[in-house]
Amino acid sequence: MNDATQQAGERITPLEPEPTEVDLCARCGGAGFVRRTVRLGHPDFGKAFPCECTQDEKDDERLDRLQRYSNLGPLARLTFENLIERGRSPNSSHQESFASAVGTARSFADAASGWIVLSGPSGCGKTHLAAAAANGCIERGHAALFMVVPDLLDHLRAAYQPSSEVAYNELFELVRNAPVLVLDDLGVQSSTGWADEKLFQLVNHRYNAQLPTIFTTNLELAAFDQRLQTRLGDPTLAQVFTLEAGGGSGVSDLDSLDLPLLRAMTFKTFDARLLAADDDEMKNVQNAYRQAMSFAQEPKDWLVIAGHTGRGKTRIAAGIGNFCREAGVEVIFLVVPDLLDRLRSSYSPQSPSAFDRVFDQVRTVPLLILDDLGSQSGTPWADEKLFQLLNHRYNACLPTVITTNASAGQIEDRLLTRLTDPAISSMLLMGRFDFWGKGEPKRSSGGRGSRGRR
Repeated sequence: MNDATQQAGERITPLEPEPTEVDLCARCGGAGFVRRTVRLGHPDFGKAFPCECTQDEKDDERLDRLQRYSNLGPLARLTFENLIERGRSPNSSHQESFASAVGTARSFADAASGWIVLSGPSGCGKTHLAAAAANGCIERGHAALFMVVPDLLDHLRAAYQPSSEVAYNELFELVRNAPVLVLDDLGVQSSTGWADEKLFQLVNHRYNAQLPTIFTTNLELAAFDQRLQTRLGDPTLAQVFTLEAGGGSGVSDLDSLDLPLLRAMTFKTFDARLLAADDDEMKNVQNAYRQAMSFAQEPKDWLVIAGHTGRGKTRIAAGIGNFCREAGVEVIFLVVPDLLDRLRSSYSPQSPSAFDRVFDQVRTVPLLILDDLGSQSGTPWADEKLFQLLNHRYNACLPTVITTNASAGQIEDRLLTRLTDPAISSMLLMGRFDFWGKGEPKRSSGGRGSRGRR
């Protein structure tokens, strides 16, 4: 206190020290809302109501409390304002789907009612959209809880331990009765009987109580257990959005066309001079370029691109894929050994659904590009699955592009007859590649193919 103040006779009250602990409300435990004890089916069952302790709360205090409760953490930065309104996909149909989902999510943030299911591959923006809706709910005073499903299950398992700070029942009740709940990455958790049952209990409770919920998943609804399917897909409660094709296919993360190097391989960037050693090879490569352009403009039947390593097979195939994708055609670009590894990892006689999803997606996609045929390990199992896949596309006349550095003598007989059938397949030879060379030993069924690189 200075002399001037003393002379003026002013009274100075020292500031109170900052409290080190927050006194939690006995009614709500600091959550800010309570639930009424009513029977199942009552209009108020499962609903949250503001606690008395929040009535005199200031706006900034309320927002701070809701953000602490939300578990959003760094995701609090993801809002509608910094969201790409039509998504990241260049595909116009995907953009329309994403824009529609954004409109529904905005309405959800305003009213906090109903269910939204966002399906699509990693990177399509579904988590950003779900977090934006949760943040929108918080701004409007609705308590929202954001949980990543594998993390939630880990927390529930840990809550069984005697040393856990939070009892299992307390944690489970908090999540299943949250006023607004976002379950992120549903379907990526380890699928055990315990995990499946706990997820169903959680989803079923919120379904019966019609509590506002958003789900994100990289699976299609058909990939879920029948009990979850009926609830997630119930049109009276849930709105389902497939943000991009390929969600739940099991091969979306193998689609090489999204990789930066292949994404840059377009017809505009193609330079035959980099791939030809002389004028004769230049003419050969330019002819292949023209035929590939013609195929891309109207994908039909099969195109087999054969040649030695470094002669532009993958560049031509990626150019086709990028051109078709920009035109709105659904394309999957897969390297054959990677595809077979995925098929092996998903195969289980006890649970065939995962394998069936992968296999069906690949054999029925509107345009399939298979890169490096012949570089896979030629086991009987791999040969049989590859034949089944290509035989289906052959019989269905589905547009397919195949690259290979294997000669005719190194390709299994059944595949060779389909790859070289002039009624459905056209062949592009890159450089001086002697596909029909007679000097190489013929590959027998079940044998090992030549190993090669792009």
